[in-house]
Amino acid sequence: MSGGETIIDASWLLGLSALGIYIHAVFLSITLGFPLVIIGLLLKYSKSGDEDYFKTAKIMTAVLAINFALGAVTGTLVEFGLVQAWPGTILAIASFAFAPLALELLAFANEIATLVLFIVTLGRIRTSYSIAILAVYWIFAALSGVLIMSVNSWLVAPWGTGPIAKSIYPFMPEFGGLAADAQKLVILKILAIASGMPIQAIIQNPEVAGKVGVILTDPYVAIFNPFAAISALHALFAAFSVGVSIALLAFSLRYYTGGEKRNLKAAKVASLVILVLFLIQPTILGHFMGDGVVEMNPTKFAMMENAKETFYNPMIALVAYGDPSRPIVGFDEFERQCNSLGDAELGDLAGQLGITMDAAIATAKQVGVKVGSEEIQNAWNTELRQICLADLKKAESRIAVVHAAYYTKIAFGVIGFVSAIALFAHFRKLPLLSSLVDRILGRRAMLILPIGVFLGAAVPSVLGWYVREVGRKPWTVYGILYPEELVTVVGYGRSFEFAVFMGVIIAAIAAFGMVSMYFVATRGYRYLFRGDENE
Repeated sequence: MSGGETIIDASWLLGLSALGIYIHAVFLSITLGFPLVIIGLLLKYSKSGDEDYFKTAKIMTAVLAINFALGAVTGTLVEFGLVQAWPGTILAIASFAFAPLALELLAFANEIATLVLFIVTLGRIRTSYSIAILAVYWIFAALSGVLIMSVNSWLVAPWGTGPIAKSIYPFMPEFGGLAADAQKLVILKILAIASGMPIQAIIQNPEVAGKVGVILTDPYVAIFNPFAAISALHALFAAFSVGVSIALLAFSLRYYTGGEKRNLKAAKVASLVILVLFLIQPTILGHFMGDGVVEMNPTKFAMMENAKETFYNPMIALVAYGDPSRPIVGFDEFERQCNSLGDAELGDLAGQLGITMDAAIATAKQVGVKVGSEEIQNAWNTELRQICLADLKKAESRIAVVHAAYYTKIAFGVIGFVSAIALFAHFRKLPLLSSLVDRILGRRAMLILPIGVFLGAAVPSVLGWYVREVGRKPWTVYGILYPEELVTVVGYGRSFEFAVFMGVIIAAIAAFGMVSMYFVATRGYRYLFRGDENE
């Protein structure tokens, strides 16, 4: 490392990673949402024979193609950054995440194949065949998202680690039965504490894999995590909503400013799709997602409800617990449970797992970690209560921001839901409701309501992910691994200059992508249909 570089802490790299993930999520949402609108347009075309529907579907397909390429680029950057900036995650990637990520690569390959097939055959084969091909592409895209979310869900609820987290944090649930070698996980933790080295610096030693061996007994445990299914569905429907709302907003603005009938027809199709999504995602899936948070992430739920102290709220308790008489557990109760650990030490937990101090010292020598018996002894004597309280304090410091983000998300979700219903009524002429919307908004309904729908989809998605990720901090893997244990030890990789450079690159790719898609959406019409006498 050169002397001019400024080393930054893990929080800066977390911010850089978040930037990459959010930008990738924009492209991912279009990838998942646009096919639903294109399918709707092609269905209308097959029934009516109206060329406007086909032409709009073809333009959307061109935008989707560019978006898919940009999604692949940003996704590669995110994954590359994950390994480079957070090499300690290899411990999870090579074990719990291996099967779902391997399967995701297969799904992604099929996404590419079916999307190319759809693009090159659109207009050359029966419309019903094109719809079927695009539906298959969309299924593979959704499957890819499910598998990726199963990995993220494992970070939130590390299924297969059994009582390990609960042994240190008594307020946590047990994460299923043990599908991992608990002895090896705890020994690595002891070595990290004793040596002061991040876990990534330990596991990057080539000898570690051979000496430590396999730590996972069930490679599919992340996929069958009970938190993964509802978590994936909730996230996917949020992405569908964002993608469709972008298309709806674009069609509506183009019609409002230019008056093209084909944009009005497309907006009507998109309005039906977004209404269905709003009826499912924030209501049905949102409810089950809330149940999962209450069960798997008690500290996150307390942060969402601003529960510094335990309190009673019958309405929240009814929704969260199904029992209006139950208290909303706060951080005061979590602290009490931390203190209930008494004088128990990390060595006591190790002993319960059959780990001896001699075994820890021997493992340190085997994997090349230079640490003496005195350092091992100090780590051995670390009080679990102090670990619990210190981590609880870090989580508690985020209450205000998580609580504000959560209820802002709810407020915008309501705006989006109401806007979707009102816009549908504006288009479909429903009794009473349609006349009310038209009387209040008039022609401006085509401007105001799509904006409300977009904000009601995008803002909750952005803030929902923020609540999800910040809500499980200070952990990377809830209760087991910390960011500072996984971050790179390479100086330049943690320099301010590197963070700024990568941030600029990611932002530039995003800006280029947005401009390219806008150009195709607004000016590509003349190139896609050049020579068309009906244009």
